[in-house]
Amino acid sequence: MVVVSSTFSVPAEGVLFQTPSTKLFVNDQELGTATLYITEHNVIWGGGVNPSGGAAPTISLLYPSISLHAIQKDPSPALYMVLNYELRLPELNQGSGDTEQNEQDDDDDDEFDADNQPITQLRFVPPNESDLNGMYAAMSQGQTLHPDPDDEVDEDAYMDGEEFDDGDEQFEDAEEELAADGGAVAAERLRALRLAANGAHDGTPVFLLLTDS
Repeated sequence: MVVVSSTFSVPAEGVLFQTPSTKLFVNDQELGTATLYITEHNVIWGGGVNPSGGAAPTISLLYPSISLHAIQKDPSPALYMVLNYELRLPELNQGSGDTEQNEQDDDDDDEFDADNQPITQLRFVPPNESDLNGMYAAMSQGQTLHPDPDDEVDEDAYMDGEEFDDGDEQFEDAEEELAADGGAVAAERLRALRLAANGAHDGTPVFLLLTDS
């Protein structure tokens, strides 16, 4: 989610890194100069002026909307971001041709094409290049606090190897109890089942031959 506002307030808590006098370029068009706040909750650029000297809008980015961040060296050192969102601002000269093209694309077909999905490229240019490492580290920390749900793995879907070991020990205990009580046949069957289970877990085929005596 991206929030654009005409008002600005300094983040009260959770600020990981901040750089004043940071220029923002949206798709290579300069939006102005303001303070960049990288917080635990979002990324805020605000409290600045546009290239004409008027008040610049406040841009607030939630981490799930940021699909990529990196340090860019050319055309100038900057913190580079890609949003999985088309950021349209009245302050920028974005034209009307895009709307006509989008309408034409909608009429063509409904098939998903990753190359045609709208994105926005942002470049935050600090006054000091030495700030870039701190900006990148703060971004990485913020992204870690807000992982992409699509990247999360359900650990419950996989059994830990220790759980297999615990089950193996329970099988062995049961075999010993049966053997002690004179149930040799039952103990042998239980042992064969344990070996079969272990074989299924490691991919080794196991053949069982169970006989009554």
